[in-house]
Amino acid sequence: MGTIYFFDKHVKKHLMKGTRAVNPSNSDVFSDGVSCIREEDVNLWFYTKAGITIAFDSGHRNFPNVKREFEKIGINANDIEHVFITHVDVDHAGGIDKNGNNIFPNAQVYIGKDEEQYITGKMHRMTKLGFVKLSVGVSLKQGYILLSDGQVTDVNGIKVEAIHVPGHTLGHMCYLVDESILISGDCLAINKNGGYPFFDFFTQFPDMNKKSLVKLRETLKNKPVKAVCTGHSGYREYGQSTFAHIDETAVFDKKIHFDEYAPEDYTKY
Repeated sequence: MGTIYFFDKHVKKHLMKGTRAVNPSNSDVFSDGVSCIREEDVNLWFYTKAGITIAFDSGHRNFPNVKREFEKIGINANDIEHVFITHVDVDHAGGIDKNGNNIFPNAQVYIGKDEEQYITGKMHRMTKLGFVKLSVGVSLKQGYILLSDGQVTDVNGIKVEAIHVPGHTLGHMCYLVDESILISGDCLAINKNGGYPFFDFFTQFPDMNKKSLVKLRETLKNKPVKAVCTGHSGYREYGQSTFAHIDETAVFDKKIHFDEYAPEDYTKY
């Protein structure tokens, strides 16, 4: 098990316990074709239209009882033929890691073109203690498709626009689905007061993320967006508050809680 996988599985839950920082939605079906499953601290998102379902992110590697979560929303993972990855962190791309049990065995995988450098090892994911460089940890099978900023993919009548939002990682992508559903990955953390840049501790380039959110806000300015499907803040209605605090950063702390409605321990749900 790599260092980041070890951190994700064994350390992060203790670091985050009591902070009330993450508040993913429970596995459920929402309006406008949106559904999700929850894997402890993270959400995987799905969009269904005319009998076709596409996926966004793949969650943790070898997450236990994931089949049960799919059953809750009536989706068979084997039927998913397209999965768009926001970024290749272990909690978002671990579910399609070639060294684990691929939850989408029949799916074409899409990632941002600047995200590939983490897969190939040309870029480390983060530096800790000033000198320890950690790799992303995820390995993908060849055959994934690289997406550029603004590139639109048509999946049997479903329009998926890739929006490059670097900062959390260099190739981080958001996806705008049929002009109305924003899959935001880990660029935003949202609470009752609105959206903030994602927690600095987990973000590789925090200042870059802030600048990217300004660009994202402008890109969506005249779009009929209804909902934001986040990585760790669950399902949120889109509105003026979505980018209300993008000049400051979300913080997690045991004394200053980011989201008063978030669980004390995200592993218990």
